[in-house]
Amino acid sequence: MASPSKAKATAQANDDVVIPSDPTGIIDMETFSQIREMDEVEDDDDESADGGAHAFSKGIVWGYFEQAENTFKQMEDAIAEADLPKLSSLGHFLKGSSAALGIVKVQASCEKMQHYGNCRDEEAGETLSEEEALRRIKGLLRDCKTDYEVAKAWMKRLYEEE
Repeated sequence: MASPSKAKATAQANDDVVIPSDPTGIIDMETFSQIREMDEVEDDDDESADGGAHAFSKGIVWGYFEQAENTFKQMEDAIAEADLPKLSSLGHFLKGSSAALGIVKVQASCEKMQHYGNCRDEEAGETLSEEEALRRIKGLLRDCKTDYEVAKAWMKRLYEEE
């Protein structure tokens, strides 16, 4: 059972995703703040229905959501085909997109996937068999999707509150 202080620190997005009140470890706020600084905020009272004062950054974030979900689908297909080079490429692609927004947990998982797709465990400095690389990627994709859902829920809540 969650402690009262733990319950106050999080909010339930749905039955599966707990939204942390503090994004530390999930989102690099320094990087994400740079994206939000690109928003043109001329008049705080002039917030339109298309995203208000943060319409520009919201568009970037929502574009990332679509891109990530499409990439996850491609990753699932590549796993079904045991296509390790494609998994490496997709990991590299989503790593860059995630890094641009400061979504650090997804970025880190995608970097591992990039290496596993090349049958390498860079942390251990060892070569992996194709079977072992694919096994690791399957678990990593599951964890990566969970981390993505947490980051997505936090960002959606942030934009809804403004």
